Amino acid sequence: MLAFVLAVILSLNADFVQTKQIKLMREPQVSTGHLVYRAPDYMQWQYIKPNKVTWEMNGEQTNVNPQLQRMLKMIMASISGEAQNDAKLQREMKKMFREVNITMDDTGEVAKRVELVEQNGDITVIEFSNVIKQ
Repeated sequence: MLAFVLAVILSLNADFVQTKQIKLMREPQVSTGHLVYRAPDYMQWQYIKPNKVTWEMNGEQTNVNPQLQRMLKMIMASISGEAQNDAKLQREMKKMFREVNITMDDTGEVAKRVELVEQNGDITVIEFSNVIKQ
């Protein structure tokens, strides 16, 4: 189960590097960005490089398509700790991912690395840094 933060938090800011290895491509796609989360239902996932793109969700209002909206909801539920008790969300994640590997930081509260293996074998690794939580 994807659990970015195990403890209940009010807010979280972090930088990230996302590396996606797509089976049909020789070179991995590398993106950098920033994550902002505010409880209970605000999240901004901003890619800075190679292209600036911002996905934002505030309650049910979002600027992304329905599939990305589901992904943002999964991330927010994982950050808030709600995902651990949400059977429907866990089923959705199992449909999308064959495997989820999480490496926690030294405190055991915040993920520093998340590896997502999709059903088709594509792999996404997200490494977090400069994490500030309240």
